[in-house]
Formats: sequence, structure tokens, C-alpha cells
Amino acid sequence: MTITADIRTDRPRHRTLGRVLLGGGVAAGVGCLVGPRLAESTGLLVLTGAFEHRWPGFLVAVALLGAAVRLLARGALRRRLLAVCVVAAVAAVWFRTVLFPMLGTAWEETGRTAAPDGADRYVVVEEGSLMIDPLWRVSVVDGSGLTARRWTVGTFNGDAADGVLTKVAWSGPGSLVLTTGEGGVTTVRLDPRTGEPERRLSVP
Repeated sequence: MTITADIRTDRPRHRTLGRVLLGGGVAAGVGCLVGPRLAESTGLLVLTGAFEHRWPGFLVAVALLGAAVRLLARGALRRRLLAVCVVAAVAAVWFRTVLFPMLGTAWEETGRTAAPDGADRYVVVEEGSLMIDPLWRVSVVDGSGLTARRWTVGTFNGDAADGVLTKVAWSGPGSLVLTTGEGGVTTVRLDPRTGEPERRLSVP
């Protein structure tokens, strides 16, 4: 009788924990979908860093949902749902370790220059590659702490000569001058309040 009572007492606890895990898994899944768009629209650096890659959030969502299924589901349904979670997790790991290195871009920061005249912003230059093509990404970070914003100024593909980024310089606290391999010079002005560029370059 004591063992039966203990089992019955544990069931509500398991179901409560399962619901909490289910809610966490759903929240993590929604974050994977909404987070990158929210980061891009607001420019907040804390969101950009958290949602630059979706696969970690996807793995967290799958793990939480799998744990919730184990506590809430029963019999054949539980086995099927757990199998789906395992397949999804394996697929995510395979994508990150095999497919992403071939099709994605791992950026490495190669330069950082503060704006003149004491402006609280700086420009960041990153380099990467896509197959054999060299890539560059230029961003501006404005402010500091939780309110810091990061805006992409432009991306450059060195597959063509006019896409090779050779120089990035400030022409004042509110404008950048970008020079490419063909001698092309482009000036991009920034919003004086937020640091958001007036346009985003994509060369070529």
C-alpha cells in the first residue's frame, strides 16, 4: 500500500514537471523562429549574439520536448514522439558538424576601430569564407551594455575583384568610408542617434 501511494503521489509531480518542460521547449522553439528577426529589427547586441545561430536553441527545444514527452506520454505514442525527438537532434548535430561548414560562414573578427570625437560606437570588420570565396562583413556597434546595438553595414564577396574589401575608415563619428579592390569608394552615413546605417551594402 505504501509503494502504491508513493507512485500515485509522484504522478502529479511528474505531470507538473512535464508541463513545465513542455512550455520551455515550446518557448525555445518559438525563440528559434522569432529571435533572429527580432534581433535584426532591433539591432540589440545581446539578441544578435544569442540568435546569430539557430541550431543551439533548436537542440534545447528538442531536449526539453523529449523530456516532457517522456513524463507526459504513455505507451506507443511516447515511443514515437521520442523517436522523432532523437531524429531531430541527430539531424541538428549533423547539420552543424557536416553541412554548415560547407554552406555556412564562420566569421572571425579581424579589425575594430572606435569612432572619432569620443562617439560611443565602433566599427567591426570580420572575415570568413564560402567554399573558396573570401568574405567580409562590416558592422557598427553603437552604445554599451544591454542597450548596445549592432547594425550590419555591408557584406563583401571576394569572388570578383570589386568585392574585395581593402579598407574601412571613419570620415567622422556619423559616416564610414569603405574601399574595395577596384578602387571603388562608398560612403555610408549612420543615424546620429542609433548608429543604424542609412543603407546596407552587398557587394557584389
